Amino acid sequence: MNAQRKNIWRKTIICFLLMVTAAAGCMSTNLVSVLAEENVVSDEVQEVQEEESTDADIPEEKDAVNIMLIGQDKREGQDRQRSDTMILAVINKEKNCLQLISFMRDLYVPIPGHSDNRMNAAYQLGGMELLDEVMEEDFGIHIDGNVEVDFEGFQTLIDLMGGIDLELTQEEADYICGRNQNVLYPQPLREDWDLTEGINTLNGEQALIHARNRSVGNNDYRRTERQREVLTAALDKAMESDIGTMLKLAEKGFSMLTTDMSYGDILGCAMGVLAMEEPAVESYRIPEDGAYSSAVIRQMQVLVPDLTKCRDYLQSIL
Repeated sequence: MNAQRKNIWRKTIICFLLMVTAAAGCMSTNLVSVLAEENVVSDEVQEVQEEESTDADIPEEKDAVNIMLIGQDKREGQDRQRSDTMILAVINKEKNCLQLISFMRDLYVPIPGHSDNRMNAAYQLGGMELLDEVMEEDFGIHIDGNVEVDFEGFQTLIDLMGGIDLELTQEEADYICGRNQNVLYPQPLREDWDLTEGINTLNGEQALIHARNRSVGNNDYRRTERQREVLTAALDKAMESDIGTMLKLAEKGFSMLTTDMSYGDILGCAMGVLAMEEPAVESYRIPEDGAYSSAVIRQMQVLVPDLTKCRDYLQSIL
């Protein structure tokens, strides 16, 4: 791997670590020291936090680390709601790649301690812990950590990055701007937005509308794909940022995230990814084609997965 490419990937991982660390309230001098040893952090970074923090052991090295990214369907004044987005981000050192796997919210699955329900109900019923149980018992996947953000936090983070660049179809551009009212869930007309077919720079509000769009294309199937595209675009934007910008981003915005990852977990992720060479990004969806059937259960339109096929598929890609 050439030096420039390796430095770009390290920047991306540092951005992720800052994001999670700020959310956990543990931006420590120890983490900064590790990054400084990699020669990718300026003196400014080392002066950011000089408060005492508790040392933590780096977790035992694993071939793959599974992080669940959760987008919460929550509005102002509401308590915990259903998980509108569930993306498993796998740092797969054995395959030398980052894998993004969307779990569709309408999957009708067993939920431990509750009746079978849509998968996105697990987060509302029991938070990260119950969603992790569903992942392990239904799909055979152990979750090493969770990162959650609500709609407001998502928009703020994208705006703090200066927006993200995405390629849109004309239909998608018209939907975001509210120019087509003859669709499911039309958006208010925004004459001040001039998005067109091709590459556009989306602000936080526009990116959120795009990520939640299931009115254009193949309903929630295309929507989960859009969500992975938004995440990848944010990753690309992080690659372009300098360390100072990342620190400001972490200080101002990443406290809006919620995580159950410890300091040791974060360091373990960092060390694992920094050791990878030219990692690729792979994108998947659960359930895959042919591994589910559509049904109406208790007046809910759901996807009933063949859990055996889903588990086998996950094992094959992981």
